[in-house]
Amino acid sequence: LEQASGDFLAKKYLTGDPVRMYVALRIWNEYLKAREPRDRESACERFIGKMNGFTALFMGNPPLDFDEDSGKPKRLNISTHIYGSVPQEDTRLDLWYPDSKRNMECVSAYSSLYPLIIYYLNRLNDWGLYFRKCKICGKVFLAKSQRYELCSDKCRKKQSLQNKREFDERARENNYDLLYKNECQNWRNKINKAKKTPGFPADRLEEMLAAFESFKKEALQRKQAVKKKTASPKEFSDWLLRQSNIIVELAEI
Repeated sequence: LEQASGDFLAKKYLTGDPVRMYVALRIWNEYLKAREPRDRESACERFIGKMNGFTALFMGNPPLDFDEDSGKPKRLNISTHIYGSVPQEDTRLDLWYPDSKRNMECVSAYSSLYPLIIYYLNRLNDWGLYFRKCKICGKVFLAKSQRYELCSDKCRKKQSLQNKREFDERARENNYDLLYKNECQNWRNKINKAKKTPGFPADRLEEMLAAFESFKKEALQRKQAVKKKTASPKEFSDWLLRQSNIIVELAEI
């Protein structure tokens, strides 16, 4: 169990994330301290007691909860994570400014990360920052405006490529759809001309109308195949050209 726990904490530490590194180091250090006393049961209880308050932040609902419409953090209720009254040391927070010439502030907490999170959630409001969720990678990030939807240059490049693919797809779709509409109009023109032509065979006109209905029905199926990518736009365009010969032959007297 010790080996498994050590491996788990080591992985968290090696992520390079400052919070994960600190939490992993703190838990392991408290565990080593708990091993020193001879009374292991008492040491175990003290260790669990300390770690309950420290790790309560990671239990239950995520502490970083925000309104997606406003981008503002929701109120953090520490009592939902800690049974009974909140220990005083769990809310202790020290704040100081080491250098009056620079706008630097130092904040430290002792037994829990809760005071830090509550403090900085309030500070984010002061700084006019908003929580946003990247529409590409899903990462939560801070932005100066709610208009921001992408977290990094990498995601912006991916969005640009996606926009280009969608544009090209719409262009291809509009092109073969336009060819279809033009071909339909070609059929209508020839049918209307036949109707106005004196002495045009009635049976031939009926055949033209039937062929037109058959053409539209098959064209619709082929268009759906192109949209589902089971057929290419070129195949559809070539088929349209072949159908044009049918109405030309039927229109001849």
